[in-house]
Amino acid sequence: MKDCNAVKNLIVPGTKLSKNDVGSKVDATLFKQVVGSLMYLTTTRPDLMYGVSLMRRFMTNPIENYWLVAKRILRYLKGTTEFKIYY
Repeated sequence: MKDCNAVKNLIVPGTKLSKNDVGSKVDATLFKQVVGSLMYLTTTRPDLMYGVSLMRRFMTNPIENYWLVAKRILRYLKGTTEFKIYY
């Protein structure tokens, strides 16, 4: 993910995810680690909350489609490193 292309939107508009989706299974442990790390990051980046909470629903049985959405969130993070919260 170090050399990936950055994106400016968190989720592609119109993305529909369902627990009934079929696809090849991915490593559940790695998926849970990524989603858990993203959940921790939502405390300082509230703009991530929608995408991360969407991914959290599918932690029990991750498939390739869910993994692609999780990777897009990581690409979004790379493209928005300059976002900050000022008090």
